[in-house]
Order: sequence, then structure tokens, then C-alpha cells
Amino acid sequence: MRKLFFIIATCFIFFGCKGEDASPEMPETESWFSPHFITEYIVASKIEVEINKESGELCLKVLGDEYKTWNKKEISQEALYFINLYNDDSYYRVVQPGMSRALAYPLDKITIYCDQDFDAEHPAGTPLDKIALLYFSTFYIEGGYKSLGSYDYYDDRVWRIMNFTQINADRTKLMWADFITSQISPSYVAQIEFLTPPEKAGEYAFTLEMTTNGETLKTEFTHTFE
Repeated sequence: MRKLFFIIATCFIFFGCKGEDASPEMPETESWFSPHFITEYIVASKIEVEINKESGELCLKVLGDEYKTWNKKEISQEALYFINLYNDDSYYRVVQPGMSRALAYPLDKITIYCDQDFDAEHPAGTPLDKIALLYFSTFYIEGGYKSLGSYDYYDDRVWRIMNFTQINADRTKLMWADFITSQISPSYVAQIEFLTPPEKAGEYAFTLEMTTNGETLKTEFTHTFE
């Protein structure tokens, strides 16, 4: 009898205490009630321009460190900094990992130029910013959460289309990191389109520069116009 009591007591102490202290990370397949609408903040350190395999459109991909706000056990100091920066602390609705990933810092500037003559008005090396369009979406938080239901997070986005000269920090706060998604392509922050094609068909080489948080990121790519 004493032996049985000892085993029960030992199990209670071991498992009971462990269960009381346990506050595990949210499994990436579950939903969670959270005070934070943004689920991940991405600090850009690299950019790429690729062809979306599904649509054939030029797309901007942003890579960098990612800070989660849904880790119940411990939220990093970096994530807490962005939560406070954007006043994202009173959502209190259901979220899922990856539901609302955003760039941590806005775009201060973006520019694109070609190493060949694009047309008569844009010789090689001339910025194409006035004829290059950026399609993207931003989350609207600072003015309050607009969505009414737990799953209506689409209502908290502002859809934007503007040429590169119109891009600034005020217009690109909390850019949605998954603006374009598909099963055969990675997630993209934005889509790029030219208002007018080059005078001659063929392959052209471009350089795109994006300035964010005081750092200018650069990428080179080619695109074929038919």
C-alpha cells in the first residue's frame, strides 16, 4: 500500500508540476486567441525579382529574419518592439501562424533601371520609375481594427497600385508579405508591371533597388518582352 502511494505521489509531483509550468508554442496548424493581429514581422535583408510560375508576372520577393507574435511561451524582444511600434496589442481574436505576415519596416524608396535602351525616353541606366507599377497590400492597424469577425482579416488590408515614384514610408507601412501566393510559387510581397513595353522585343536586364530601414537592398534580373 505504501509502495502504491509513493508511486502515485511521485507521478503527481512530476507530471503535475510539469503541466503547470508548461506553456508550449502554438502548433503551426492550430488557431489561437491573440491580442496581436500581425502574426509575423519580417526584417528584410535580401530581395529578389522572379517570374510567378502561375501567372507569368514579375514579382518581388523579400527575405529576412522573421519574428513571431504568436509564441505563447515567449515572444522575442524584437517582436515586442514591433508590437509596440504599431500599437498591435488589442486584437483579441483568433489567429493562425502565417495568417498576417508583414514587413517590419516600410519602403522608403524603390527604383528600377535597365542596362539597355528601353525606349526613346529611357536610355540605358535611366530610372524607369514613372512607368513601373507596384501592386501590393498593407495592413491597417494604427487607426483601429476594422474587421468584425475572427476570420475577417481580409478587411484589414488596404490594396494599393502606384508607380515607383509614389512609393514612400507612409504608403508602405506593414506591407503584406503574402500578397501573391500559389501552390507552385513562393509568397511575394508585390507584383511589378510596366505601363509601356520597350520599343524592341527581346530580353532585357534590370537592376532594382529598395531602401528600407536605412538600408538599400539590390537585385538584378532579366525579363523577356515578346
